[in-house]
Amino acid sequence: MRRFGVLLLTLLTFGTALAAPAAADEPVVAAKPPMGISWSRGWNQCPRIDDTKVRAAVDMLVTSGLKDDGYTYVNIAGCWAAKTRAADGKLQPDPAKYPDLPGLIAYVHANGLKFGLHSGTGALVCGSAMPGSRDHEELDARTFAAWGVDYLEYDTCGGENGVAAAAKKMGDALKATGRPILFAMIDTFSANYRQWEWAPGAGAHTWQLTSDLPDNFPAAMLAVDQQIPLAGHTGPGGWSDPGYLNFSFLDPWVRRAQFSLWALMNAPLMPNESFPPDTLGNRDVIAVDQDWSGTPGRKIRDLGDAEIWAKPMSDGSVAVLLLNRGWTARTIAVDLAESGVATAPVYRVRDLWTGAELTSTGTLRTSAGANSGTFLRVWPGQPAPAEPLVTLGVELPEGFLAGQPVPGTVTLTNDGDTPITDARYTITVPSGWTLDGPAQVDVPRVSPGSTVTREITLRPTAAPAAKVLVGASGGYTTEFGPRTAAGSAETPLVTAPGTGTTYLSTRPWLYSENGLGPVERGSVANGRAMAVGGVGYQPNSGIGVHAPSVIRLYLGGACKSFTTQYGVDDASGPRATVAFRVLGDGRELFATGIVQRGTQPRKLTIPVTGVQQLAIAVDDGGDGSADEYADWIAPNVSC
Repeated sequence: MRRFGVLLLTLLTFGTALAAPAAADEPVVAAKPPMGISWSRGWNQCPRIDDTKVRAAVDMLVTSGLKDDGYTYVNIAGCWAAKTRAADGKLQPDPAKYPDLPGLIAYVHANGLKFGLHSGTGALVCGSAMPGSRDHEELDARTFAAWGVDYLEYDTCGGENGVAAAAKKMGDALKATGRPILFAMIDTFSANYRQWEWAPGAGAHTWQLTSDLPDNFPAAMLAVDQQIPLAGHTGPGGWSDPGYLNFSFLDPWVRRAQFSLWALMNAPLMPNESFPPDTLGNRDVIAVDQDWSGTPGRKIRDLGDAEIWAKPMSDGSVAVLLLNRGWTARTIAVDLAESGVATAPVYRVRDLWTGAELTSTGTLRTSAGANSGTFLRVWPGQPAPAEPLVTLGVELPEGFLAGQPVPGTVTLTNDGDTPITDARYTITVPSGWTLDGPAQVDVPRVSPGSTVTREITLRPTAAPAAKVLVGASGGYTTEFGPRTAAGSAETPLVTAPGTGTTYLSTRPWLYSENGLGPVERGSVANGRAMAVGGVGYQPNSGIGVHAPSVIRLYLGGACKSFTTQYGVDDASGPRATVAFRVLGDGRELFATGIVQRGTQPRKLTIPVTGVQQLAIAVDDGGDGSADEYADWIAPNVSC
């Protein structure tokens, strides 16, 4: 049975289901993930987009350099047409917004770009802004081809019945025109259409499976979690689409983390509303997205809010993302042996966002702020000298008690192959706390592959805030000159549950790990209602996980018993097997042995008197962790 403290994700393996390859004399459509700008997926943009704005967008792509970076498609919104068809049944442009649509398309083409329109499987498109293509597929396809359209976004909204058959009618009609038109399926409302199963056969080159994303990082991460099991359903000619890139209000470090994830998944790069060149124009990151080595990126380790992603590149390098999807800063590290890169005594490491060229002898490490990540590309060997990968990190306990001192460590680590010297950094603590010993630390030398650690203790001088943030920043010298480094970490105030019954789904957790995606409160498998053995449970009645998983929380010796029901969720694969365990202060209090899918939920009550930390764990049953979801139903403590 796998040790639950170290989670190495085993991804689901699906047969590849891609669009049929083109014949030798046919153009290859969507040989790489498409790139462009699109207003088609933002309902609020319809009234604001017209001929003038599209021409301005074309000019922007050319003058900003984004066209040269690969952004070639310009797609307009789902209200470009008049509300009624012409007398001959053809779609006709809205005369106020697009008085000369053929002229606009010619302008796009004259600038070396491609043009896209929007339609749908219903008689009307989503929001009833214009006619859809149901029962007009052949006519509309011929019209689009005659106009010179290069891309069709096809939405299932407005035509929710028989969408697979309707999509195939349009896919066949587009192919029959002889014009290479990229066919992009969009499903923004239903979670049940399972487009990856039928969209390739319908001729689609991309398929979006999630709703349009609001501009926040948690929504983007939910879309990412839903993409993970579909890694086998993507490749040249057919790409899974986690959704457009909406950067309107995101901080730079947040949008860079999201853009890095889209690149790792070989996702279409279709920004919407806002087009920041500092993010979209990063050719190092674009190169990861556009490189197909036979597999997209995958999550190789899930540490709760910290994740490690890796993608093999066709030249033998590996792109690695050290991601912090949580709300507190932390240090993240990974052994390069886990990434799949070839073994070597030293590695070339390029930071894809800063451009820094570094070296490592086998470990990648970063100090990551909230909702951010460090995106690196790693090659075995070192063709040219480069400065060492150096990390200044802060480690704090998982929580602290009011009135008690907080221990921690500050580490200066040299993962490179040359020494660093003359390091000096300063430790900062928040108001209401004092630091034992000096705040300034001098480190004369850190040898290759070594860490110099400073133990610290914070002591409270006032009532504590909800969390403590400790930072460290300073400089050091390499063979290439002086450099700077900074790191930080946060730890929350923890309290014991109050008197009575407390449900674990309502408590803050000290720590969580999960085999696939995040641990979920009140749901499982990316938002599905929990069900065990055909019995469903109300939302917020429990905690859904994917094996292997562990959750730790603070009881402080205040509770008497722990009660729950448990079982393998019906969302699991037919051969799913897991094992449930409960631990108190590291000591095993209960273990189930193997539990199979289809087994009715079982109830458990065990004493926890005197337990300071309670851990509930789900192991994978020893046969791999693919498609193994498990439920803790109404887990609670009596205190």
